[in-house]
Amino acid sequence: MTQPIANQMHHFTQNNPEGIGQDSVPALLRRVATTIEELGQIEVYDLIMHNEITDDGTNWPSITVYFDYTQTDEPEED
Repeated sequence: MTQPIANQMHHFTQNNPEGIGQDSVPALLRRVATTIEELGQIEVYDLIMHNEITDDGTNWPSITVYFDYTQTDEPEED
């Protein structure tokens, strides 16, 4: 019999607000970094960047972050 999957991974997708600057990759990276810091102790497993082209032909990048919360009783590694 197959064992059920016990591990789960969390994720979020983030982009810049629609409008002027929505195509700014540096701004998007700063937004994602701030969100990661606000989540607290996590381990990031993957970051995937996507690019959508809006109806008016403007680039609108987004980043999906896959992560898990770390155990608070585990020592941090340098």
